[in-house]
Amino acid sequence: MTYRELDIVRVFDAPVQLVWDAWTDPDQIAAWWGPAGMHTPRESVEMDVRPGGVFRLTMVTGAGAEFPSDMRFTVVDPPRTLAYEWDGQRGLGGGSVTITLRDLGDGRTELTNHFAGHLTDAVQSFMREGTGQQLDKLAAYVRR
Repeated sequence: MTYRELDIVRVFDAPVQLVWDAWTDPDQIAAWWGPAGMHTPRESVEMDVRPGGVFRLTMVTGAGAEFPSDMRFTVVDPPRTLAYEWDGQRGLGGGSVTITLRDLGDGRTELTNHFAGHLTDAVQSFMREGTGQQLDKLAAYVRR
């Protein structure tokens, strides 16, 4: 595995606070978390949104395969910055994600998803595609 950094930037037609709440409320994160074809059961979500607090959830495929994640928050600066990290798990290397929200005015928010960690080429490709699909789901969720 190679250490890599990857930024994915997306603009949402929603105010910063709405996007922040979607990232920090367990009921809301369960409604959109995971790539296309996966869902995150609410009962699998455990969030203690503070530095050092747990961030655990399980994504489930339509066929029932489960993908648990055991993470922890490292930065919580409402409503602008949320960061979390994980140790190596399920054959993946350790890493971190920093979510930065910027108010663009007119009720729009720019989100930067910054990943830093260890990936293979194959996992990086899947991560880029899966994160894009997940952010598509978030965009649809915050538009409601």
